[in-house]
Amino acid sequence: MEKYFLTAFVFAAITGHAQIKQGTITYEQKTDVHRRMQDAQMKAMVPQFQTSKSELIFSDNISVYKALLEDNAPDPFNNGGGNVVMIKIGGPGENVVLYKNYSNQKFIEQTELADKPYIIDDTIKASSWKLSDETKTVMNHPCKKATMKTERGSDVTAWYTEDIPSPVGPDRFGGLPGAILLADINNGEMVYTATEFNNQADDKELQEPSKGKHITRTDFDKKLDEMFGPATPDGRRIITHDN
Repeated sequence: MEKYFLTAFVFAAITGHAQIKQGTITYEQKTDVHRRMQDAQMKAMVPQFQTSKSELIFSDNISVYKALLEDNAPDPFNNGGGNVVMIKIGGPGENVVLYKNYSNQKFIEQTELADKPYIIDDTIKASSWKLSDETKTVMNHPCKKATMKTERGSDVTAWYTEDIPSPVGPDRFGGLPGAILLADINNGEMVYTATEFNNQADDKELQEPSKGKHITRTDFDKKLDEMFGPATPDGRRIITHDN
């Protein structure tokens, strides 16, 4: 049995639950960088899989998502020569914070460009999830399946748990009647898997980002295009030279 679920109304639907209302979830993100590459030479320059960790902190109707930096981690894009090839496909990078307030649909991204901090003012976009009765267990939590297709045509499968009745999830995903513990984009192209959970949330970490110049998403994307050229299906390529 399947039904459709519009994320814009999720907050009103979950506030009555007397279950876990706050916590911290750690995710591992694994990306198949080669999936969309057509250039054999480019494939040879980077490893097929990129892995990273991120942290989602939430309390009631607010969540903050950011990358977890690993000390002394090798650069997976260093090809051993004078160039560093960097391909950004998804997930927050270093110094990026994704802030969501589900009560007023506010979405703020704190980021950097050319060593300048920016605050991108945006709204949480409603997504039409298709809910299913199919279940699986993730980190000992019973989860239900939900699927959707993004504006860019990507197929997303999410597994959410009503044990944690908060509309949160990794990266820009969310809006379901429970926290997303596993998200698969395009059948393995990018997979977010929850690896740790605790029911503590630091209130200091849940403050609205304030470091940087305010800018709209459209204007920020224009700046990216001016500096690096339009994004390609492979991602946005940035090649720099080591000194």
